[in-house]
Amino acid sequence: MKRVTLDDKTFELSIPESELQKAVQKCADRISTDYAGKNPICVVVLNGAFIFAADLLRMISIPCQIVFTKISSYQGTTSTESITEHLPVTEDLSGRHVIIIEDIVESGYSMQHLTQQLKEKNPASVEICALFHKPERCKVPGLNVKYAGIILPDAFIVGYGLDYNDMGRSLRDIYSLVKD
Repeated sequence: MKRVTLDDKTFELSIPESELQKAVQKCADRISTDYAGKNPICVVVLNGAFIFAADLLRMISIPCQIVFTKISSYQGTTSTESITEHLPVTEDLSGRHVIIIEDIVESGYSMQHLTQQLKEKNPASVEICALFHKPERCKVPGLNVKYAGIILPDAFIVGYGLDYNDMGRSLRDIYSLVKD
C-alpha cells in the first residue's frame, strides 16, 4: 500500500518494513555488545513500543529481563507536556542496568518523566532505546537516546506500533501524514 486513510487523515508510505528491521538489528547488536554479562532489565513502554520491543528482544543475543510500563502524552497528532501513568514499574531495580524501550522520542517529556522515576529505584544505569528519534523536536536539554534506530525529521508517523487515534498500529511499514 502506498497510502492509507485512518479516521480523518491520509498517510503515505515512508519507511518500508525491511528498513525497519535493519534499524532494529542495529539497536540489538549494540545492546548485545554493551550489556554482555550484565543481564539488563528492559522496560517496554506500552502501547506503541510493543512491536518494536518484540522484534528487538528476539534479536538481542544476551539474557535480559522484560517488564512493562504504560505512560501516555499524545492527543491526536500532538505530543503534550502532560504525562499520564497507567501502569507503573514495580520491580526492584536496585543495582540493575535498565534499558527503556520506546517507540519514538519526540519532545522528550515522557522519557524525562520515566527516567527520573526509574532513577529513584537506584539502578546501576538507565539508558533509552527508541526505534525513532526526532532530535530537532526534543525540548528536554541533555536527554540522551543512546540507542536510536532511525533519526526522523518532523513528521507525524503511524505503523509498526505507532498510531493515530488508536488506529494504524498493525501496519507493517511506516507511513507519514500527508499535509493537506
